[in-house]
Amino acid sequence: MATVTAPTPEPAPTVAPAARPGWVQRNHFWLRRLHSLTGIVPIGGFLLFHFYENGAILYGQQAYDEMAQGARGVRYLQAIEVLLIFLPLLYHALYGLFIAAYARNNTMSYNYGRNNLFMWQRATGVIALLFILYHVWQFRFTSFWTTSPTTGAVAATISYAPIFLFYIIGVVGVSFHFGNGLWTFLITWGITVGQRSQRISQVITTAISIIVSLVGIGIAVAFVVQAGGLTF
Repeated sequence: MATVTAPTPEPAPTVAPAARPGWVQRNHFWLRRLHSLTGIVPIGGFLLFHFYENGAILYGQQAYDEMAQGARGVRYLQAIEVLLIFLPLLYHALYGLFIAAYARNNTMSYNYGRNNLFMWQRATGVIALLFILYHVWQFRFTSFWTTSPTTGAVAATISYAPIFLFYIIGVVGVSFHFGNGLWTFLITWGITVGQRSQRISQVITTAISIIVSLVGIGIAVAFVVQAGGLTF
């Protein structure tokens, strides 16, 4: 009698073990909150104070020069700048770039308000970073490392038409990033939980963005006026 040999069963597919999440992924909750916090305190606070200081140009050349000399005379200025401004800014920028790199841009598939705001928050974050790097390099680490900036020197730089346009884009980008970041900060930290509170806070933070933009643009225009107009 013929015998029938049963087919050899195929081996079960080998399933690779799931990759262990890295340190950043395991601590994303706290890193994201630290990123949110540094965007408001101290970076956002410094932005408002910086606009307040430079708003002295709206009162004329003498007012601005006196402000600049007084600001440069603050004790331990460089230590304050490094600890309270540059280090928080460095962390906020690097982790923000990490978020932007790994986040999916799906505004074409899901074209709704919050998704678009998230996309613009990432875009203005890059604009803000480039603007701040240029601004700090131009007015802190080059000509004015040991001396305070003067109205004439700042006006000569900003009144150059391409730089003026770059400043307008940068100011608007920074202002939007700050205002929208303030709105998401309130959500992230559980301050505005319900939809109604989030709608109200969105109106307020949008108004803040517009006001800060107008103040920044006004400061740039005041320097151009001091220079006698735009140069090309």
